[in-house]
Amino acid sequence: MTNKKTHFTRKNFIFIALLFFYLLFLLAAGFIADASNSVIQANSPLKRLFISALHLPEVSVQMSGWLVLGFFAVYAFFFACAFLYEIRLAKFYEKKIFTTKWSLIYAGTFVILSALWIGLSLLANIGQNVGDAFLFFGESLLIGTILFLILGLPIFFLVMLIVNVRNIDKPFRFNKGEDTEDIDDEKKEDESREPGAMPSSDSLVSALGTGGALQALTSGLSGTEGEEGTKEVPLGSKEYVFPALCSIDEEEESRVAKIVPETNYSLAQIVENFRLYLAKNEGLYFSLDTLRAFLSGMAASRLIILEGLSGTGKSSLARYFSEFIGEESFFEAVQASWRDRTSILGFYNDFSRRYSETDFLKRLYRMSYRQNDVNIMVLDEVNISRVEYYFADFLSILEYPVDKWKLRIMQVPYDFEGPSHLEEGVLQIPENTWFIGTANKDDSTYTITDKVYDRAITISFDDRNEPFEVKEDITPIHLSYSHLNDLFAQAISEEKNRLSKAELASFDRLTSFVSETFDITFGNRVLNQIQILVPVYVACGGKKTDALDFLFARKVLYKLEGRYEDFVKQGLQDLESLLDTIYGKDSFPLTHHALAKLIKRL
Repeated sequence: MTNKKTHFTRKNFIFIALLFFYLLFLLAAGFIADASNSVIQANSPLKRLFISALHLPEVSVQMSGWLVLGFFAVYAFFFACAFLYEIRLAKFYEKKIFTTKWSLIYAGTFVILSALWIGLSLLANIGQNVGDAFLFFGESLLIGTILFLILGLPIFFLVMLIVNVRNIDKPFRFNKGEDTEDIDDEKKEDESREPGAMPSSDSLVSALGTGGALQALTSGLSGTEGEEGTKEVPLGSKEYVFPALCSIDEEEESRVAKIVPETNYSLAQIVENFRLYLAKNEGLYFSLDTLRAFLSGMAASRLIILEGLSGTGKSSLARYFSEFIGEESFFEAVQASWRDRTSILGFYNDFSRRYSETDFLKRLYRMSYRQNDVNIMVLDEVNISRVEYYFADFLSILEYPVDKWKLRIMQVPYDFEGPSHLEEGVLQIPENTWFIGTANKDDSTYTITDKVYDRAITISFDDRNEPFEVKEDITPIHLSYSHLNDLFAQAISEEKNRLSKAELASFDRLTSFVSETFDITFGNRVLNQIQILVPVYVACGGKKTDALDFLFARKVLYKLEGRYEDFVKQGLQDLESLLDTIYGKDSFPLTHHALAKLIKRL
């Protein structure tokens, strides 16, 4: 059912068959060259013809000599097969077989197999006369070649006679012209990769015969590449190139969505009930402030980082939030080997001519159908590799308006019909998607850079929360994306939830002090997050000062970690005093806690 082409042509198989027969003649010649064997007598015509007439010395060899000849036959056969296969690969990928790269590959194959033959031959002749063994091999090679030519030429002319008699009425062309009806396999393979080429009738019959009707129309799609014109992109049908995505198309287009009544909870009720649900059903205990930061963070950014000690419930928070609102989150364990976007988005495999579809890509694609679901995608241990390497595309794209959240998965020909939601090889990141990364702080992980921190909402899990008892039964709710989005919009629109001019001036006084003292500033991105997060945090049942405390500690103070200049300690102490003056001693607990840790280190 695939559209693969063999790397061997009929010409190659003919050559291999001829070589096989030549090697048989070579082994037969050994009986003539070996003076000690009893198969061919010393006074036989064959002995006289080759040994006496060619003035070859008589050689009497043991089994070790025959091993030299046998090893040569085996490795010669292997080298021929490997060499032809490498030539076909070079022709297949680069259309040139004698480039520097491929010439080195051929030479390497020859050297390795020759070394194996010589090494085994010498090993077999330990304690024997090595000179006699190789003399025997040379005589066998000469006699075998002569025998092959003497007996092979009549057979060749006989076959040529039969072929030409059968085709006596057809014109003969040594070099095939444009009107030639028959094209050999090698030429078919080359032409199938020319711009605009269509599949041959043989490939159509083969594909249809194995049930691959759609895959039969697979080659000959042309596309543009560069500025010099069009260059063929050899793609099969969409079902062949993107089998999993096309399968999702079929499943989702035939799926009948269940209508589940919305749970008419406010944001504050969602936070409270979620906290009780975690404690009652999962034995997880979180503070209201943590859950308020989590939910309001979802309003402010599509990237949330849950950072802290291992075993504090970071992964569980994301998992069970999806469960609580009637969804199922997606989990992907980040690998240390991830270096670029292909680790999560996959890549086009030039050899199989299929796209390697990852689970991450399939989840994004499926959720493009389910626009009203809340799509939580968790990257576990997000900093075990560098986030800005494999997640770079998302860090940039999520800064754009929602209609610009487009990922180019693959460059496809202009006339290639891809999966339904992969138009021109571009995937629209679903608006209902959040990426949540869990991050541990230890020697096995990388430091998350400012580029990531500035774009994300980061929640710290440094402390363990105390258990509490829940007596009432708490059940999951149903919360759609549209309803959640409406709750966020309603919270932001209410004047009482937003920061007043006086509150903004107070906070600006705090950030100005940090800028002047430590030369630390933040841009419009953070200001926009403040204007969204604070109202939603208040709608979740929190206070404006607590929201500002959370943001100031996570967006500003973390940049002071690792600063050991002489003025830093005094600056931190002055910042504490300013906090007490503006907001009071009992306010900004997260910031006071962070300041105390920084001062202690100094």
